[in-house]
Amino acid sequence: MSKEEPILQQDFRNAMSVCAAGVHVITTDGAAGRYGITMTAVSSVTDMPPTVILCINRRSVILPVLLENGRLCINVLAADQQDVAEHFAGMTKLSPEERFEYHIWHRGSTGQLQVEGALAHLHGKVVQHQTVGTHEVFFVEIEEIRVHQKELDNAPALVYFRRNFGGLS
Repeated sequence: MSKEEPILQQDFRNAMSVCAAGVHVITTDGAAGRYGITMTAVSSVTDMPPTVILCINRRSVILPVLLENGRLCINVLAADQQDVAEHFAGMTKLSPEERFEYHIWHRGSTGQLQVEGALAHLHGKVVQHQTVGTHEVFFVEIEEIRVHQKELDNAPALVYFRRNFGGLS
């Protein structure tokens, strides 16, 4: 590692912190167990077939669970769900299992958990993954989409900007 690499890495992180991003809780449930994490590194790829990418640090506990389960739900959080984001980001003292006890959950037709009150739920299956640096990039084909009335009524989304949560209408 050169002397410039740590500086470049910090500059990159600082630059990314000023890119406002939607906040999501990714849940997976199956043979490998149930787990969820808060993420902003979620992006659309194409609408035919509907596909998104998720970028997850290779040290994340969810990685082996998601790889084995192969299915997930992307919960697009509303601004009034900051507590959900904080719980699943590990910002509270709740254990991974306790995080599910503090919120109301329903199962989609794919069997994956979706948090009540989210703006949208996107259920999908992992169709490909690839290692890039410190992260695993997952390509997820979306099989079920639910956009809720809250979204249609212009409820603000939860966003992350300058390392803080906020709302955006």
